[in-house]
Amino acid sequence: MANENLDIDSKTAEELYEWYLDDKLIINRRYQRKLVWSLEEKTALISSMTQQYPIPLLLFVSIDNKREILDGMQRLEALMSFIEQRFSLNGKYFNLDAIALTKQLKDSGKLQQKEPVLSRESSTLIARYRFAISEYSSTEDHIDEVFRRINSNGKILSKQELRSAGCVSNFSELVRKISTIIRGDTTHSDIMGLNKIHNISICNDGLDYGINIDNHFYIRNHIISRPSIRDSDDEELVANILGYIFLDDKPTSGSTSLDTFYGEGSTSHAIHTRTQLENYIQTNGADKIVNNYLFVYEMIQKLFDANNLNFRSHILGNASSSQECPRYYQAVFLALYELIINENMQLDDEQKFIAQLGDSVQRSMVQTEGGRWAASARQKSVEDLCALIRRYFKESENKFINHAWQTLIRTLLNNSRTEQPNYDFKQGLFILSGENKIDEECFINIVQTAVAINNIGRESNGYILVGVSDTKATADRVKTLYGVTPIECNGYYINGIDHEAVIQSKNIDNYFLFIKQKIESFNFNEALKQQILKDISLCSYEGLHVLKIEIKSVGEVCHFENRYYIRQGTATHLITDGEAISSLHRLYYS
Repeated sequence: MANENLDIDSKTAEELYEWYLDDKLIINRRYQRKLVWSLEEKTALISSMTQQYPIPLLLFVSIDNKREILDGMQRLEALMSFIEQRFSLNGKYFNLDAIALTKQLKDSGKLQQKEPVLSRESSTLIARYRFAISEYSSTEDHIDEVFRRINSNGKILSKQELRSAGCVSNFSELVRKISTIIRGDTTHSDIMGLNKIHNISICNDGLDYGINIDNHFYIRNHIISRPSIRDSDDEELVANILGYIFLDDKPTSGSTSLDTFYGEGSTSHAIHTRTQLENYIQTNGADKIVNNYLFVYEMIQKLFDANNLNFRSHILGNASSSQECPRYYQAVFLALYELIINENMQLDDEQKFIAQLGDSVQRSMVQTEGGRWAASARQKSVEDLCALIRRYFKESENKFINHAWQTLIRTLLNNSRTEQPNYDFKQGLFILSGENKIDEECFINIVQTAVAINNIGRESNGYILVGVSDTKATADRVKTLYGVTPIECNGYYINGIDHEAVIQSKNIDNYFLFIKQKIESFNFNEALKQQILKDISLCSYEGLHVLKIEIKSVGEVCHFENRYYIRQGTATHLITDGEAISSLHRLYYS
């Protein structure tokens, strides 16, 4: 019997590019792999197209006139990036005059022709290359299973990629979330357009876009290698750590345990283990777990970066091998997690603690051979290390909330590159005239933007960060006026609002209260106002305070001073036309 849910067809590269421009090609990061193709792999695909070699079928899921990419994301991104001049073939760039779509974009200034230019004949040959495609329609559960199967058979995937393919448990989702935040390839939402994903490519060799993975803490400190990140060994590391934290009966660190965590095995022990993992997440809350994990990660990163130390060299000595050292990192992480999170302690003597790590981690490690780190050996290693470093910690005076502020800010800045309407940045609240005056229009714009973000939809959420300049010129102006040296981060410049606080309110706490009172004074929807005032917070980034205003949809279209606002790209627009307002309401509630 024929499968009525499967439609076989073919499309030219030009037709696929039209879908891409119309934002009809989407990705679900709940199960999709990272964007990892190297420049060599991308150019090999384009070369195959010029020679008319066959390329594997592309598989889509039809959803509301869009196509969710089930198989073929790496190929499609490579094709679109080549067309849009992000890389060349043998030093030559796609000829934008070869097809009507790109010529129109070129003529309007949206695309710039790079040189030298590939011949029109070769460019046309690429544009007319015909891909075999299959469109599938089914339920979400079936789609998950299809993805799992196509990625479990005939693909050269790492062990961790095979484990996670199509696995949608709370545990796998938590591992993915923490790992993407640490890598930097996180996104505002799981559903995103293919036309945005190049911004978070983690393999940017020879490319001027994507994430510089060489700057990753794991790689700089020789904890995990660059190829290992590509193979998702960083996710294995997170999964091993979480398994130890969640389970009372401490598991081994290795493939056997990981396979169990991700659904392999039907023994009573395997089922009980997975039940425990899920129960821990449900009991403690995913957001809290993520925050606690990132707090410890950020603490380790700060300690080693601030003291100009390399993790592997410091722990293993200058004569350390060239091998990665994830087990040693696990031991340090889990010991700190026990003291800081579980026992509510705080570091009291940083320098002696750092020195102790260099002397004691190797001494406390109980190793086992092969790829498996035995449960008893790992547990004893962590417990022994805790005993050695405990003297440099003290009980926290108050039950404090741990915040990984720096990681959070970096994540928000990165997310803004793929979902611009949901983010806005302000250098501060002062007019940059040198008069040290509050910019009343800036306050009004903040509230208008908050209303506009709410109006994106009933599930929308977004952020306004105050203390972040979106251009170097603005950051330089702040430096000239107030002597603040900006911190570059993901193409933005963090200058904080501390200088304003001292001038306006004497200190940051008073300034924070002033800002909240100012927001409260404006006339806009009460539900949205209270949500903003409840969730507004000050974040610390390398000693500078950034104001984080979080906006969560309140389930109704909002207005400011009885006027309606929407977001278009990075701009906030007033809409006054009656039909446009009606359309906003229809879209919001549809």
